[in-house]
Amino acid sequence: MKFENRTAFITGAAGRIGRALAREFGKYGVKLYLADINLTGLDKLCAELKDAGIEAHPVPLDLKNLAQINEAAQKVLAEAGRVDILINNAGKWPAGSILDTRDEVWQEVIDLNLTGVFRVSQAFLPSMRKNGYGRIINLGSIAGEVGKPGFCAYSTAKAGVIMLTKTMAMELATCGITVNSVSPGSITDTTYPLNENWLGHTGTGDDVARAIVFLASDDSGYMTGVDLPVDGGRILG
Repeated sequence: MKFENRTAFITGAAGRIGRALAREFGKYGVKLYLADINLTGLDKLCAELKDAGIEAHPVPLDLKNLAQINEAAQKVLAEAGRVDILINNAGKWPAGSILDTRDEVWQEVIDLNLTGVFRVSQAFLPSMRKNGYGRIINLGSIAGEVGKPGFCAYSTAKAGVIMLTKTMAMELATCGITVNSVSPGSITDTTYPLNENWLGHTGTGDDVARAIVFLASDDSGYMTGVDLPVDGGRILG
């Protein structure tokens, strides 16, 4: 895969999958703008990447703050000139059933996991359309495909992300922009029971990152509107 002169903006960069994404894109020489509300984790990651010779710029960002999103996008575009790859990775997953999820928790999960994807995409899309090129990859979840009892708000938000991805893909298909999602299953330290018909082990952030990097490459140019499960077969039931 080639990423010549490509620039990527990644939200939730200080988290487990975000860190794996930054390292994987860094292998291909992609210029990175890494956004997160966790400034300590973000600075640590950028320092690590720079020590490895990877160009990485921290972007402090609260996805619940629309003005901050728009300001960050304008600043990055002014500095970088363009953003070719957008990875909407940020999210949170508090437990809670339909009976015990408080209204404020529901709203926060929807705001971060779903509305954040909408807002960040809106902030960068005018530039992508002008350039006639873009790769947008949104983080779904197997919970958004089949549901997950006890995670009512999270499952609902991720189902929304998957459908937003498909709708964006249709709306942007003639603009040189592809939009896909990746839906991880059990990753590293989660504790879902494993069916003997599945691969029999959890995945890693690197497994998810490699799938996303493929979708961000020109090798995936004929794919759009796809939700790609990276779940060891969990979606099979």
